[in-house]
Amino acid sequence: MKMESETTSFRLPSDAFTFGTDLYSLSLEAVEKESLLPLLKDELRCKIQNKRLSQGMEELKVDFKMKPPAPLTTEEIQKQENRKLLNRESAKKCRRKKKTIYQNVQQELKSLIDENRHLKERICCIETEKEFFLSNILRHPVISEVLSDFSKSFDNNLTEIKNEIIYVQN
Repeated sequence: MKMESETTSFRLPSDAFTFGTDLYSLSLEAVEKESLLPLLKDELRCKIQNKRLSQGMEELKVDFKMKPPAPLTTEEIQKQENRKLLNRESAKKCRRKKKTIYQNVQQELKSLIDENRHLKERICCIETEKEFFLSNILRHPVISEVLSDFSKSFDNNLTEIKNEIIYVQN
């Protein structure tokens, strides 16, 4: 049996001097897809072909074109319809749940905003009461006298500290 490799020349992607148009188209495809997969597949195909021919086997012809899908049986169509129906129901349920969660969050937000407003009003009232009580305390004669004495002693201490600082600096 005569080997086809003697009569038919074939190429390997590693043969730089036999750069064919099919390899060129594969290179363009690899660039478009940003993947080396088309080149690797072709190189693998060439290596398998080379090995088959070196062992005296005939050339392997493979068609990589997509075959049209076979028509679905009635059972498969029914399963597909059931899946679509279940998917629609599941999607509706999911949308309802999402809407409920959104409404709950909105309601909680509203209640928190109301509570925040109420607490701010309470703070304002408490601060007003504090100012009232402080003014009443400060008007009391005993407190006024104590604060006056404290202020005088504080002023005296402050003056002494200033004098010491000036003395140390000189």
